[in-house]
Amino acid sequence: MAVLFLALPLLRPFVKKLWPVEGLTWLPLVALGIIIGVFPAYGFRPECVPMLAFAVIYNFIHFSPIVSGMFARSNDSFRDRGAVFTVCAFIFLSAATIPMFAFSSLIDVTTERDGVSVVRVNRDYSLRVYGPVQADRSLIFLVPPEWDSAASVDLVCTELQKKRFTVITYFSQEKYSWTKLLTYWRVFRNAAVFVSANEKGKTIEAERRKEIEMLLPRLPALLNKEDDDLPPLLLAGYGAGGSALAYLAAENGFISTYGNVRGVVAIESRLWSSYLPEVRNAPAVPLAQGVSGVFVRLWANIVNRFNDLKPQRVARNGRLPGAGLSQPGLPVLYLVSGRALDVSEGQKPYQAVFDTLRSGSGPTALAAIEGAGPLDYQDYPLTHPIYSYLLPGQENARKRSEDPIGDTASIISNFASILWEQAELGSLPRYAISGSLYTESKGLPGFRL
Repeated sequence: MAVLFLALPLLRPFVKKLWPVEGLTWLPLVALGIIIGVFPAYGFRPECVPMLAFAVIYNFIHFSPIVSGMFARSNDSFRDRGAVFTVCAFIFLSAATIPMFAFSSLIDVTTERDGVSVVRVNRDYSLRVYGPVQADRSLIFLVPPEWDSAASVDLVCTELQKKRFTVITYFSQEKYSWTKLLTYWRVFRNAAVFVSANEKGKTIEAERRKEIEMLLPRLPALLNKEDDDLPPLLLAGYGAGGSALAYLAAENGFISTYGNVRGVVAIESRLWSSYLPEVRNAPAVPLAQGVSGVFVRLWANIVNRFNDLKPQRVARNGRLPGAGLSQPGLPVLYLVSGRALDVSEGQKPYQAVFDTLRSGSGPTALAAIEGAGPLDYQDYPLTHPIYSYLLPGQENARKRSEDPIGDTASIISNFASILWEQAELGSLPRYAISGSLYTESKGLPGFRL
């Protein structure tokens, strides 16, 4: 509708039957309203941003006829519009239309899911429970991503529910803002490089840890169960939530408190807390005497001052999960993008994950679907395909995943199967992965996803 409403006024000079139709003047404004309405109705849709920009600019240029229409005055300025303007306008309209249709959602994002209930925790948080809580169904407590929260992993939770897991995730009543979106993007891009972004990442990890420590003890009561009645539990977390879980999994107090927890899956979790600020190299100020010495010292101080103005960088030399443990912590699986396998960048920003795996004592494992991008373990390949296009995985992947969401659920389920067998809790089904999978492990005998 928006494309049609923007195109008709552009065609008006060339179709005489449209000349007397004064109502066409209002169509670009209606189209702008439709495009604006997409965002509160369906969330942030990057593929619609070019069309939004086109509609805003077109209405600005089209402002005079709109004013005339407001005062019921006829305006025939459209007849003076040249063919060059119209052709250019159609080119820009087509350029804005293509991504909107090419990257539209592949599913109905408003569809209700069967067997999903919402439990209110307090005025700030609510649980979303997929499936019944029964003794014969294993539990997964899933910490949602920072952006889009539980809404961005709804399909993943549904897939796990189909595999006979009961999945519990949560969401906050807090409204998201553009400021938070920009903060999350800055952390995503630069928290392994610059101190300012890294500090934000550490703050988000700390916030996620507080949420986990607040919600986990309340689970039995919220699910109307006794502490001893809860089935075996696997913890999974995205982003900062996965990092918080990885650190908790290596703490003796946490392990002893939650005896039914069998392991952790940290998805695209980059362990920002393991980075520390680099020491700045400040050149020594010369001790030369006399007038020349004064100028030399002044120049050295100026150089040092400008060096201090540069963004301070971080180095991967902080504490890793499980560092210095006297006994093994809970098994942790790090599920990362295929980008992590590109060694040309020194495996940044996944360096902390590889350091944890290769320098720690375990039990730790790493898995990556080679063609999966950093957002492909969420619902985005189906709900926001543009993210997969803009943030792809490894370029030379042997085989790309045909079902990223199903493969994500299968990897989590297969890891749970390994842990359940090791703990003699019975066997869970194993599922095939459609994409080429890279794995590495330490301290997990017989690990195979």
